[in-house]
Amino acid sequence: MTSTNIPKAFPLNLPEGDAELLLDELRTRLREGRRLVAEVGQILAEIESRGVRDLYGYNSIAVFYEHVARVPRAEAQRVTGRALALNSRRARDGTSIDPVAPLTGTSATTGALAEASIDRIVTVMKKLPEHVTASARLEAEKGLVELAGVARPRDVTVAGTELLAEHDPDGKPKDDPAPQRRRSEFWLRQKRTGRWDMRGDLDAETGARLNALLVPRAYPAPDKEADDRSPAERRGDAFAEIVELAESDPDIPVPRQSSERVSEQSQAAEPATEPANRPQPVQTPPQSPQSPPRGGGGLRQPARNVAHIRTARWWARFSRPRAGNPAQPPKPLTA
Repeated sequence: MTSTNIPKAFPLNLPEGDAELLLDELRTRLREGRRLVAEVGQILAEIESRGVRDLYGYNSIAVFYEHVARVPRAEAQRVTGRALALNSRRARDGTSIDPVAPLTGTSATTGALAEASIDRIVTVMKKLPEHVTASARLEAEKGLVELAGVARPRDVTVAGTELLAEHDPDGKPKDDPAPQRRRSEFWLRQKRTGRWDMRGDLDAETGARLNALLVPRAYPAPDKEADDRSPAERRGDAFAEIVELAESDPDIPVPRQSSERVSEQSQAAEPATEPANRPQPVQTPPQSPQSPPRGGGGLRQPARNVAHIRTARWWARFSRPRAGNPAQPPKPLTA
């Protein structure tokens, strides 16, 4: 249903049927809006010169504009970057910083340039090499500004590309770093349920070799009965078969052991042929004569004078199992 509540007069009270007047009013409003945007950029550049942190407590002018104008972060960065490129400002030490495109900033204050064209001109001026003289830079920028006043931003981009090709035909040299070789990675962890979860990132050769081992073993069972295993279950059984075959290899390396564990095993393997009068190192804390030892059947043992015996390591009594307590089984080795 079409609404009939349509005002007969234009909101600006312009006469109907005059197309040229409407177009002129549209251009006037666009020019005025762009001029106000340029003035906003001048204010932002002045805030940056005085110190946005000292004035308002923000770390950057982009974050300040994002909160004040209530715009997205990307738009705030574009507006503030454009403002700092078109207007001169002062650094913290008082020195003056010249704008990247001074002629573009002057023309922007009249409202003759669109924001998209301004951004393209600034991009071209930043890419001009350092060996271009100041007069050549001004002449190049002047041509782009005149074009942006009557053409679309895409035309400015084409002209800027031709300008860069003229002043810098070789372009910026690109870094050609040596190709980095990614090493294979593999993760294996045990879950609370006791099952193991694994994932990895293998290189092309290792992955192809593993796939060649899995594929022939992951086929369905050759029996006449249908194999009810899923493809993932068949690959899991194939991987378990590969692990079993690798474990049965006599050349498989022995799991690594720490030096402390090896020293403890060597001490336990020493023959008990030492003289009886040689003092033995104490491995457990000394017990008082009033408390019978654990597992001793209630018989009290005579107290020994262990003041002259010094343990080899202070943590020995914590790392060795006490009498009467079974030793904890070693934790499984994980990759």
